[in-house]
Amino acid sequence: MSTSTVRRPPMTLTPRWRKLVLVVHVVTSVGWLGITLVNAVLTVTSVFTDDPRRQHAAILMMDQIGGYLLLPVSLLAAVSGIVLSVGTKWGLIRYKWVAIKLLLTLIALGLTVFSLLPGLRDLAAAAESTMDGVFVELGRRPDGFYPIVVSTTMYLTMTVLSVYKPGGKTPYGRRVTAARVRERQPA
Repeated sequence: MSTSTVRRPPMTLTPRWRKLVLVVHVVTSVGWLGITLVNAVLTVTSVFTDDPRRQHAAILMMDQIGGYLLLPVSLLAAVSGIVLSVGTKWGLIRYKWVAIKLLLTLIALGLTVFSLLPGLRDLAAAAESTMDGVFVELGRRPDGFYPIVVSTTMYLTMTVLSVYKPGGKTPYGRRVTAARVRERQPA
């Protein structure tokens, strides 16, 4: 048999490693959602408070929480999810629900790195440069709520996908399964 036709078994995690990676994934994913919800409360506070000092504090806390925790927690959630999918029967793109979660995670990571974090830094800089007792000009628009609504919806969708696992296999997943069945059949 040529080496091109010999299939190696897929890399699988041992039960101990799978459980460890699963714990890391669940904790960091819940943490990512938690950071988003805390920032939601702080955003609402910064927009609707009648106290400029409270507004400054809320804005600076958003930057502290998001600025220090958001990137490492989101990256760890993404990496642990990829390790879990590659190291288990689910595969990275064999099942529709895993592929959708991967896509949503990559979109959320991109939005976090290129939009949310720079926006938090700019907002914190505006709060720091605004005198005490004076409101930071936010325009009191709903723009600050879009990231909260979008990210929370994405994280809750990913949670539902993880629990219900809808959609079946992708075309790639069906081909892999069919190839494995053919390999097992006697010639």
